[in-house]
Amino acid sequence: MKKSIPLIAVFLSFLNILQAQKLDIIPKPVKIEQQEKVFVIPSSVKIIVDKRMQKSTDYIGAGLLKNAGINSIVTTGNTHKKNAISFLIDEKMNIPNDGYELKVTKKGIFVKGKSLNGVLNGFQTLLQICSAKEVKKGTIPFVKIEDYPRFEWRGMMLDVSRQFFDKGTVKNYIDWLAAHKMNIFHWHLTDDNGWRVEIKSMPDLTLKGAWRGPGEVLLPSYGSGNKRYGGYYTQDDIKEVVAYASERGVSIMPEIEIPGHSRAVTASYPEIGCVTTQETKSVQGEVKNVWCVGREENFEILDGIIKEFTEMFPFEYIHIAGDEVNRANWEHCPKCKGVMEKEGYTDTFQLQNYFFKRMEKIVEKYGRKAAGWNEIMKGGVLSPKTEIFAWQGISYGIESVKKGHPTIMIPGQYTYFDMAQSENERGHRWAAITDTKRVYSFEPIPQNDLSLDEQKLIKGVQGALWSEYLDLPTRFMEYQSYPRISALSEIGWSKKEYKNWDDFYGRLTNSHLQRLANMGIAFRDFPPTAIYKSGSITVTPPYEGAVVRYDTQGNEPTRQSPLYTNPIQTKEYEKYMFRTFFNEDTASPAVKAEKLPVATWSTSKIEILNVSENISENIDKNGIWYLTFDPAADGTNNGVIRAISLFENDKLIQTYSEDRALKSKPRLRFVIDNYNDKNSYRLDFTVENKEAKESAAKVNFNCSPYLEPEVKVTSSMVENPKFPFTRLEDYNVESYLRTDVPCANGDWILYTFTNPVVSSKIDVLTGIPHHPRFIINDGYVEYSYNGVDFIKGENFDYGNASIYPKQPVKAIKIVITGTNNEPIMAAQDLRINP
Repeated sequence: MKKSIPLIAVFLSFLNILQAQKLDIIPKPVKIEQQEKVFVIPSSVKIIVDKRMQKSTDYIGAGLLKNAGINSIVTTGNTHKKNAISFLIDEKMNIPNDGYELKVTKKGIFVKGKSLNGVLNGFQTLLQICSAKEVKKGTIPFVKIEDYPRFEWRGMMLDVSRQFFDKGTVKNYIDWLAAHKMNIFHWHLTDDNGWRVEIKSMPDLTLKGAWRGPGEVLLPSYGSGNKRYGGYYTQDDIKEVVAYASERGVSIMPEIEIPGHSRAVTASYPEIGCVTTQETKSVQGEVKNVWCVGREENFEILDGIIKEFTEMFPFEYIHIAGDEVNRANWEHCPKCKGVMEKEGYTDTFQLQNYFFKRMEKIVEKYGRKAAGWNEIMKGGVLSPKTEIFAWQGISYGIESVKKGHPTIMIPGQYTYFDMAQSENERGHRWAAITDTKRVYSFEPIPQNDLSLDEQKLIKGVQGALWSEYLDLPTRFMEYQSYPRISALSEIGWSKKEYKNWDDFYGRLTNSHLQRLANMGIAFRDFPPTAIYKSGSITVTPPYEGAVVRYDTQGNEPTRQSPLYTNPIQTKEYEKYMFRTFFNEDTASPAVKAEKLPVATWSTSKIEILNVSENISENIDKNGIWYLTFDPAADGTNNGVIRAISLFENDKLIQTYSEDRALKSKPRLRFVIDNYNDKNSYRLDFTVENKEAKESAAKVNFNCSPYLEPEVKVTSSMVENPKFPFTRLEDYNVESYLRTDVPCANGDWILYTFTNPVVSSKIDVLTGIPHHPRFIINDGYVEYSYNGVDFIKGENFDYGNASIYPKQPVKAIKIVITGTNNEPIMAAQDLRINP
């Protein structure tokens, strides 16, 4: 009897009965069976790794120590032992190469896969189970998982040209991808703004082309300022990172940007570019950034570069880009025109196709296959081996498949993570406002447009992070990447029928955000929702347990700001800002308190809706009010709006009679200058849905926080007719000034008010709204109370400056003291605070 007590204790330690714990695995496995028992990890547990995985043993041991607290010597072997944690390869498994099985029983933990990568994917799932919120440290729930990916290609691209990220940062990025079972790291190594990889046959590519700034061959750009900026990876660095990625089951595909986006090349070796009499600009405003196709020596140079690339990168594909080529450059080049005449070409797309066919042969010469952006399909037929990256939209992926190419779906509208995540955040907007939920909504296979055989040519899905605006704030690259890549990983891995946003969001916020934090990622947390109604602000945290803080003066809340606990009584709701804080490194964007929509509609019929709403409760002051019509979701932007009228005590204040398409997101201005709390206000408008397609919107009516006095703008600079100075007079945040040339020392912009303006603070902003490019680097603002005598204000800091007048202001002047070293300069409307 005495002998049986220890045996019972040991037995119970292995068969501890619990409620089934949430494992919160991302991406979601194909099949999971869980029991209400746990395996208690012995303090002296053995870790066995297949000898064919020798290069990954340190990685596995370190991961188990960090995530499960298991500190044990890793040994190699090919047999699972009792109470051990085993990682073995079984090539006879009837499962895709990247698939795995994971079993936790009373006998221990057993992970097996058909390949090295399959086992590593199982390892990542084990680490996630260990770090799930409800799993007690030192235990693993009994579970059986069978799992494999939906797509063979699950990739992510990082641009290191516009902003340079050192070797350690790139390794971290690869670690984070591996943790999400992403298997391709697309390394965008060259572009206009920096060449980042050592090429021994062309040393100036890095001696010169890796740097920009005063006295360099490349001008400052993308926030690099008036200092030397740049860097590059030696070939030893590259090989080290490739090996590091391989240990984690990640392959690296390099990209060399040709024939366009090559200013770093032509600045280092000018002879590579075209000799032209007329200077033309690329989409980004760059000049002389195209390889000369008519210069035969260039193909010998490219042969040498590709040869060195293949010595560094063993991956089967080399990405040779081909996007946004300034083909107008070739139209003025005698050598390029000579090739066109010789070949009988009638347009430069054919010349582009000529270039890529030759590049295909060079790449294939070294045992690799070519890949490129979807533009390379233009102008002629390419090798069916060439892989196409459909970035401009889903339709380009369909076109690629129809032409027989293996295709990667990477549409900017869903998978470009340089896009802003909300209207008020930093980032591009040309494709979409792309938050995590929008990313998760993406379906890579357009089934209605492709046959079953054609669908097989869609090899996978990929994201991209272009780095134009990743210079500030600190660690913005991480903020833009996660948790959007977490959503992307589930698109690439999990079954389509398993996709469910609420389920994913639950797993993400319950456990996975903490996993991201444990990995050291400064991710973007989800913002709270703050609603103002009847004199009170009520805040809803984005998930259970989220910490929300607020500021009462319109500033971004900090970690020292008051904690939100209960509804806030106030009449000055416009001054409140709210923000979610996860830890010292991670927070959400700050959000304002919003009023509820004054109207909504939803229809899929062909019909006319006449809307009349009493909005008296919404209006609470005199001022300039903006009425906005925002589609409720993607695909609901059908229909037109007309006869938009605002009434005060049944008296018409203003009307807009012309048609406005919902897809244009109309924004209409109204002035209320006779407000009192006894007035009644009514909003009338008509919606016509002309097709049996969904039309649904939220209608918001909000008072502007700024003054909009009449102003006249003049300047020393020549006006660009497409972006005239009057754009600085309309107080429309979406319109802005653009010049045709950079600014220069001595240039100025003068704002003169019809009547002096009383203001506590006036912000002067340059650059494109939300895009800190084309800003003024060197200069200051000055202001005048009489329009004649000026007082110096602040110097521009990252394109912005402010003044704090003591008297009514008659004029404000931007004084420029140096070039901004960019193709153009941009400026925005003044922000005039009351």
